[in-house]
Amino acid sequence: MLDLAVVLPCLNEGDNLRGLLPRISEALRHIPASSAVYVVDGGSSDDTVSVARELGAHVLRQRGNGYGGAIKTAFEDIEAAYLLTMDADFSHHPAFIRRLYERRNEAEIIIASRYISQGHAEMHWSRKILSAILNLAFRNVLGMKTLDLSSGFRLYHRKAVAKLNLEYETYAVLQEILVKAHCEGYHVREEPFHYLPRRHGSTHARLIKFGVAYLRALRALWLLRNSPDSADYETRAFYSWNPLLRRRHRRRYRIVMENLSDKRRVLDVGCGASQTLNAIPYSVGVDTLHPKLRFMRRPARSLVNATALTLPFPDAAFEAIIALRLLEHVPDERAALREIARCLEPGGTLLLGTERFETQRQLLAGQGFEVTGVESVLGGEVIVKARKR
Repeated sequence: MLDLAVVLPCLNEGDNLRGLLPRISEALRHIPASSAVYVVDGGSSDDTVSVARELGAHVLRQRGNGYGGAIKTAFEDIEAAYLLTMDADFSHHPAFIRRLYERRNEAEIIIASRYISQGHAEMHWSRKILSAILNLAFRNVLGMKTLDLSSGFRLYHRKAVAKLNLEYETYAVLQEILVKAHCEGYHVREEPFHYLPRRHGSTHARLIKFGVAYLRALRALWLLRNSPDSADYETRAFYSWNPLLRRRHRRRYRIVMENLSDKRRVLDVGCGASQTLNAIPYSVGVDTLHPKLRFMRRPARSLVNATALTLPFPDAAFEAIIALRLLEHVPDERAALREIARCLEPGGTLLLGTERFETQRQLLAGQGFEVTGVESVLGGEVIVKARKR
């Protein structure tokens, strides 16, 4: 497998490729990695394909339409550890390839950003205003910290994009990639970049069509971004503008901290992206969902991919265990409580979040737990405090 593939979506870019491909080849010679250049042709009527082959690039025939079709074709067909996408019109400087590749270990997606500090864009005022408005709207509506959501000059780690199931054929695929990768727990970083005007030809991103396509995608991406399955759902809920959602998650947090802030050996089963992992530094997080664990990964943080039915810890390993809204999501509540009891030391504390406390009271007693308190969260949800006998 190649280390790096440079991907150029092209439609009638023959004139630009004559000057661009030699410069890309020169830039790649200074990168200590196996590499190749791929031209994804969207049905050019000029000499794009012949020029690409003459200058040593691999040519892929695009499946599907538009920019999104080119990107999906590249992601599906090219075998490389990293894929770098860039425009074929000289608006993306080839020498910058090395800078993006050198940052590959910092995140799964590295963006050449026009809007981060020290970035810049030489564009017609109308396009610059539209780009700024769309980026601001998407960033705020989708709760993304990335400043340049529409830059197509990016480095992708294959694992972050291999299974994204992309749907958009328009330029909205750029936001779709970031949202879906973020929902899978992958990280994004930005590198300051200066965007230059295209050298030959006319832009294929027509302003009105460009803006309409983005806005049509916004609602669908918002729904995906706010799904409980999104990797950072619990973190976003904790800081949400929605007062009821924020209140519920912060109430859970306060109850946990009031009871466990002095504990050191704490296990959070079904942790998700909970803020208690940040508040209790020595806690261990367990979840079945890889995306949530990826999102919460930090140096020296203990995260384990496991199920509550088979916890990979010794007997009596913890002095406190958190299990918020866990039992409703396991196939065998009794078995899960049995495992929790096994991992909790005698006299240890269990905090169990549930909406079905009355039906679970006997299960707790049957596994050797004594209920010492019940606190309301919101609606019918409570957090039960129990001591292991």
